[in-house]
Amino acid sequence: MEEIFDVYTRAGEHIGAQPKSVCHSENPGFYHKPVWIYIINSKNEILVQRRSSTKKRFPNLWGMSSGGHVNSGEEIIEGAIRETEEELGIKSKKENYILCREYIDDSSWEIAQVFIAHLDFDIKDVTLQTEEVSEVKWFTLDEFKKLINSAEHVPSSDDYKKILLEIIENDINKNKEEADFER
Repeated sequence: MEEIFDVYTRAGEHIGAQPKSVCHSENPGFYHKPVWIYIINSKNEILVQRRSSTKKRFPNLWGMSSGGHVNSGEEIIEGAIRETEEELGIKSKKENYILCREYIDDSSWEIAQVFIAHLDFDIKDVTLQTEEVSEVKWFTLDEFKKLINSAEHVPSSDDYKKILLEIIENDINKNKEEADFER
């Protein structure tokens, strides 16, 4: 059965629900709200996933830690928790997530909900959803900056890359300040 997503005006007003195929058509005339999740561990490393070779869009390229669509009637945070567990086999709680901002991508008719999730786990504890993800790896901030600007990463607008790096850098700096304060 096809997934159904809540749909919105560009201003974020809920206007109904539509099948995934309609939401992903060339010009649907409304937006849907996926979750884009970036996991940062206590070492201030960012988890990045390599998309499966069978993905229709951007196969074999590196991208966000986890992400996906929120089902109609599902709370945004519940969609984030579900997607993290589905793609990575990692259990998490609402408290692990910070909604950093919404990002409107007019080219894909999406109002992305950009999250940072603070989670610690060993890569060997990850159970990949192989139709979505082929590999995961922890990156330092400097490694992530190089990756996001390379041809090995899912293409993003310069605007989004700037916003994302600012979100991640601010989070890491806050984590460092809190760790220094606790010492």
